[in-house]
Amino acid sequence: MANEILIDGFQQAKKNIRNHPVYWFEDGSLEFEVEIQQFKVHRTLLSRHSRFFSNLPKTWNMDNQSILAGSMSPDSHHVILEPTQLVKAEDVEVLLQHLYHDVLFSRDSTLDRIASILRVTSPRQLDFPQIHESAREIFLGMFPCDPVTFTHTHPLHEAIPIVKDFHLTSVWKAILYSLVTTTEFDVSGQEEGSLQDPQTNSTAALPHIVLDSRHVGSVIDQGITEPVVGASTAIYIPSLVDHNSEEQRQSSVLSPEDSKICMMLMTRIIEHFTPTLFTPPPTSHMECTDALADTWMTLVIQPAIEDDGVYKPLETLKRMKAIDWEEHGLCAPCVEEKRREWTDEQRLIWRLMDVWLKRPEDEQFVLSG
Repeated sequence: MANEILIDGFQQAKKNIRNHPVYWFEDGSLEFEVEIQQFKVHRTLLSRHSRFFSNLPKTWNMDNQSILAGSMSPDSHHVILEPTQLVKAEDVEVLLQHLYHDVLFSRDSTLDRIASILRVTSPRQLDFPQIHESAREIFLGMFPCDPVTFTHTHPLHEAIPIVKDFHLTSVWKAILYSLVTTTEFDVSGQEEGSLQDPQTNSTAALPHIVLDSRHVGSVIDQGITEPVVGASTAIYIPSLVDHNSEEQRQSSVLSPEDSKICMMLMTRIIEHFTPTLFTPPPTSHMECTDALADTWMTLVIQPAIEDDGVYKPLETLKRMKAIDWEEHGLCAPCVEEKRREWTDEQRLIWRLMDVWLKRPEDEQFVLSG
């Protein structure tokens, strides 16, 4: 009786199943259903690459959600992928396009296609280890790993679910840096002027930096929110995004936890980079040191004020290296020395981000979700 009910339920569900318009081959030896889509493909092709399909038993019955279709050859299978396996029909289609060489899967593939391949070939789903590793390498290759040549051309918000799902922490750092420097991340739900630091689990006031133009190297971090007016002109450097700027940054929604991580990272960057940005460095020659100090405000600080360079260290240091310092009175050896130091600073900040984004209690990369 129980078997009759199970078979009847199976036959009722079959009424909603549709054969795939492309990947239903009459000479196929494996039928499998995903959601409301049914595929009929060549079992040897899939089993050669997939642990899931290569481990299929020789015979199937209703108890393990599969039947031996009478119209197929004795070694054929009919497999039903349960919803709990989270396999999507559209992902299977992308995979079959690759296996049957209908659509080339390469570094030029869209992020959606790469994500589909990553999901469906993972050990949690159909387990195609070699294809999964190739997709993983392609995805990782979309993100910069060298701070000296860093660009913001990689995916951002749309890549976050992939990074979290497969714990790809090596690119999480690049995404966070771009989120901090190019977007207005949502910090709703937090008290204004405060942040939660994952390393200390404490709330800290956000720094406000006031720079007196008479003393380029002096930085006051005492919660001052208005310019200090004195004998000389004081410059207010906002440590957060200037929401009143004419050019509004791209606005995107992040989870509250991701917003906190971005806020923490921005603050750590500001705390570390402020002395470098607002203090002219010494050189090997007194004349070059004086020339650097005389032009530092105009060539370095003012451009950084205009584009929020205090929390964009990679870009700010790159701009500093591109300045024709010899034209402004520095000798060639001193220019080479400073550019080398600024390159080292770019690499140092990139390494420090690994430290800032780790929880001390478990030494794991901060990855919400």
